[in-house]
Amino acid sequence: MNNLGSVIFNLTGIIHIFVWVFVLFAFTNKKLAYFNIYYIIPMIYLLHILPFHILMEIKKKSNPKHWEEDTEYIYNILILPDIFVKTQKYLDKHCTYNPISPQGMLIFGLLSSIYVLYKDKTFNDFNTTLKF
Repeated sequence: MNNLGSVIFNLTGIIHIFVWVFVLFAFTNKKLAYFNIYYIIPMIYLLHILPFHILMEIKKKSNPKHWEEDTEYIYNILILPDIFVKTQKYLDKHCTYNPISPQGMLIFGLLSSIYVLYKDKTFNDFNTTLKF
């Protein structure tokens, strides 16, 4: 693999990891949660509708012969992605619906971000609407 292909491959892998980390932890800040709900999650949803995964295609084009092995190597170096992928594979075998599949992570990111943005407002409105 040439140097430019290596840089593109590694950069794509790291961006891919950081996008999912952002989706999962955007609820820690209200501005990030808002950005997650209105921009990131819809963009990921639209990208997942495509018949191909754009980041995986970039990885395959930048390293056509060994992209799977090199992806595993990067995950092993970063440790947490490796643990995450192994947990995903385990849950795929033992759960009807894997909670940390891409769809599960999108749902978690959406629900946790919505909760952070509307927890005080909606609970009070909901409580007064029901007149408890």
